[in-house]
Amino acid sequence: MDIEVEECCAIMAKVRYLRGMGDDLKIEFQKWEGTGNTFAIVNGFKYAGSLDLTTLDDKVVAEICLKQNCDGLICLVESSIAEADLKCDYRNSDGTRSFCGNGTRASFAFAQREGLVGDNAVFEACDGLHKVRRNDEYNVPSVEFRPVVAPKSFSSGDFFLDTGSPHHIHLVKDFDALSELEINTFGRNIRYSDDYSSIGGVNVSALCSVAEGLALRTYERGVEAETKACGTGAVAASIVDYSIHGGKSKRTVHMPGGKLFVEFQEDGEGGYENVWLSGAAKELYRGITGLLTIFLLWFCMPLEVHANWYDSLSVETQVSILTSSPGDDAYSIFGHTAVRIYDPAEVPIVDWVFNYGTFSFSEDFYYNFMIGRLNYHLSAATFYQFQRQNLDQGRGVKEQILNLTPAQIRQVAEYLSWNLLEENKVYRYEFFRDNCATRIITLFQESLGASFEPNCIKSGKTFREGLQPYIAGSPWTAFGMDFILGPKSDKITPACGDAFIPDELSNALGSMTLDGVSLLKENNDNFVVFVDGVWLPDSALDIPTILMVFFTGLMIIVTFRSRKNGGFASKLRGLVALISSLLGVLLLFMWVFTDHTDTWANLNLLWTLPALVYFIPIQSGFKKQAGKIAALICISYLILSVFEFQLSTLALRCAAVSVFLTVIPFRKD
Repeated sequence: MDIEVEECCAIMAKVRYLRGMGDDLKIEFQKWEGTGNTFAIVNGFKYAGSLDLTTLDDKVVAEICLKQNCDGLICLVESSIAEADLKCDYRNSDGTRSFCGNGTRASFAFAQREGLVGDNAVFEACDGLHKVRRNDEYNVPSVEFRPVVAPKSFSSGDFFLDTGSPHHIHLVKDFDALSELEINTFGRNIRYSDDYSSIGGVNVSALCSVAEGLALRTYERGVEAETKACGTGAVAASIVDYSIHGGKSKRTVHMPGGKLFVEFQEDGEGGYENVWLSGAAKELYRGITGLLTIFLLWFCMPLEVHANWYDSLSVETQVSILTSSPGDDAYSIFGHTAVRIYDPAEVPIVDWVFNYGTFSFSEDFYYNFMIGRLNYHLSAATFYQFQRQNLDQGRGVKEQILNLTPAQIRQVAEYLSWNLLEENKVYRYEFFRDNCATRIITLFQESLGASFEPNCIKSGKTFREGLQPYIAGSPWTAFGMDFILGPKSDKITPACGDAFIPDELSNALGSMTLDGVSLLKENNDNFVVFVDGVWLPDSALDIPTILMVFFTGLMIIVTFRSRKNGGFASKLRGLVALISSLLGVLLLFMWVFTDHTDTWANLNLLWTLPALVYFIPIQSGFKKQAGKIAALICISYLILSVFEFQLSTLALRCAAVSVFLTVIPFRKD
């Protein structure tokens, strides 16, 4: 986090103010549900005069919503408008403000039970004043909306109207179509379209008629995902349906979270008034959140600002290893490892994640990557940022807490602080031997010294075999890696050599010791911090092998059935020669001009480079002899593949056979 010195001074002044508030920093809340939407509701009157909850920073609101797994935060405070009984300050989970019908209904039920209001009241919201009451027909809380103008129709058949929050309504033909719609993708495209950029985006709902009324699904801006219900969306859908079909001026709207009831009247000028939304609301649980902890989590100064910050760590400090599940991007498919240092007693709070897997794109990034001279570096970020990033990517994270004394914790922290300095943080990345996972062992060796014993046992697996569980779901990636990696990757890994894979390091931690005592605390192996998605990918159909077998069969048929130099046969063999030759040149380049030692002396050169013979002119007297030599070299590859000097898959052997059939001099070509 880049924070200027002036900002740091202001932050620390606010920290001192917050610390002086003592017990008031423990904010009581209740989690409520309003027909599927969930909210953390705070009685702000308890903190009047000491803390203005309406000034909470967006990131603090986001952290509270994340911790409580709710759609928004609602603070009920005194209103400056005489006609209002109180102010209902609703914040989306990203901190932004909007009017929320279900949130206002839940707030009324909360306020009525807390004795803040009676059976009828007026609430101030961000868009103005709203009446609230009990709906006697359904015995549920209700909120009156401000007047709504007539919906605007588009040529596509969709509609737009503002019911306190702007809504784009998309009509679908039936419930099956509604269920099958990818609402997050569809909604995100419209929410961020240029059509709505001037108003900061729009909520997007898909609507259809059902026997019991209307069915609706909504993508909410601010939440940036589908929610189980949306009150303003239900009102918008009801008015749109009424403008199309007429009938009674009331609708029942079915959403994933339950039923909502909407009533309204035409105002005689094309708009609508006396718009009421009703639905169930109930308390889920009560809790207390430490506002100072949340505040400091986001606004404490960077580690570089604190000289020798590790010396002030308390006895409550914990050091743990975080292991992330594989991601979707090529650089993350094998998972990730990081170090967490957490001290809940320190002020500013220490909850940092140290990451050896950081790289930066620059003008020469791809060149350095190609030649094997890619620099990675150590970086630090808050645990919240780390957690948020993994959740956004749908990746799971497990935490293993280390069994360290306070002195050993300071040793680890001091080394990380030193390693984080500009002159020390960069290292030369090497996939199998020096990466984010193997650096953790280096960290222990350098910071803990001779007391650390890795106690690793050889697994008997090769480096290449360590990759297989992670590329099983990506057959083309597996095919490419099997082709590009040379014999060095097929050597048995040494002790701790498997730990280049984050999951293997996680397993190895269980056998590591400090002065003969387990490095891990008891009963915390694979403790799940959070999981969102599958840890290892499922195996997928091996399309490359199927295609190679089919293509080689086609080559055999073409070669032995075409006695004449047919045009199709010539083009097919030319294609094989061109692709194989280019691949051979690539392997030769990787061997001669790069530092990717695991690709050197690749045996796949024995079937790729011989394809160059195809391009020797027919008139050359050397071509027939060269073809025989090239064919023998291809055969030598097939023989060597049996002895497993280097992994050779069925797909690669089929490729070698295709090149053999291309270069063998059966005819003059």
